[in-house]
Amino acid sequence: MKSTVEYLYSFSNVSSTLRVIKHLRKNYHSTLKTVAVINLLDRWIVKINLSHTISKKLAQNLRAFCSEMGIFYSPSIKITKVLGQLEAGKCPIEIMNRDRVVIVVYGKPQTEEIEIFRDQIIDRLGYCPQNMA
Repeated sequence: MKSTVEYLYSFSNVSSTLRVIKHLRKNYHSTLKTVAVINLLDRWIVKINLSHTISKKLAQNLRAFCSEMGIFYSPSIKITKVLGQLEAGKCPIEIMNRDRVVIVVYGKPQTEEIEIFRDQIIDRLGYCPQNMA
């Protein structure tokens, strides 16, 4: 039985979030199980699930890269519940409607999904908020 390895970080803007997603896809693609990207008003939450343990060096590199871009995140009860529901296979749209949280991506993310979300927010607001830069 394989065990999953999880990392949970908070990033201040979309640029940092996109860099992390690109880094994951490039360097951890074979072990990447799922990634959840949640947008809050003041930050981006990224939960990384790897399908199995990785070498100590790769784990240190991943933690260092994520810590350079953002900070380790200790989730609220609400976010813990949302992440648990995603992992249990619940529909992201239902979760968003019920819990009033924005799940931008869940699964094996493409940066395009995040960029489209950002562009839609900027277009609707008519300006670029700091966390969308």
